[in-house]
Amino acid sequence: MRAAARAGAAAGHLCVAGEQTSGRGRQGRRWVAPPGTALLASILLRPRAAAEGVPIAAGLAVADAIAALGVEVGLKWPNDVMVGGAKLAGILAEVEPAAPGDGTAVVLGVGVNLRVEEFPEGATGTSLHLLLAPDPPPTAEELLTLLLPALAARVRALESGGIAALLDGWRARAVGLGGPVVAETPAGRVEGRAVDVDVDGALLLQTGSGTIRLLAGDVHLVSER
Repeated sequence: MRAAARAGAAAGHLCVAGEQTSGRGRQGRRWVAPPGTALLASILLRPRAAAEGVPIAAGLAVADAIAALGVEVGLKWPNDVMVGGAKLAGILAEVEPAAPGDGTAVVLGVGVNLRVEEFPEGATGTSLHLLLAPDPPPTAEELLTLLLPALAARVRALESGGIAALLDGWRARAVGLGGPVVAETPAGRVEGRAVDVDVDGALLLQTGSGTIRLLAGDVHLVSER
């Protein structure tokens, strides 16, 4: 997908995989998904403004799509979609700086567990086939028909109103706000209380030495440890 962005592919360019054998999540983690177990999609976005808000817009869009199935989810900063403390979906947004054209090219990767029977040791996950039982989960194609229009709507809101236009919706679904967290950041480990998300998407963390802003990192709720 990043090659397609560099070649000038238009916004909305979409790739869907049937399985994942060597995927990459945040901080270089290996991510695999056997055939038929997950929606695995990469979408090229070219937002005209506030590209840093794409992860928030995408999280809300995934939540919108899954809510249409009758499942309410929570969002954990910056990119995890949660149900009852278990991860249902993940999002990874990467800027492709070499892409030509107007606007910033953002490659958005989305993975949603459709029918995952077991998870790696130490990982707490869930799957739509468990949450919707006894009804069957949607196929990847069926979920995409819900996700794509929801994503388009959230990106339009981002472009017109910036991240601030999305924050009330994000806060309403936020997991962990107001509680203690540990953040693994490029500068090291930080402990504190997650108090809000700033207008540029940074997580505001209250620590013993004051409030700090996290623009990148891996956040763990203390109850998860």
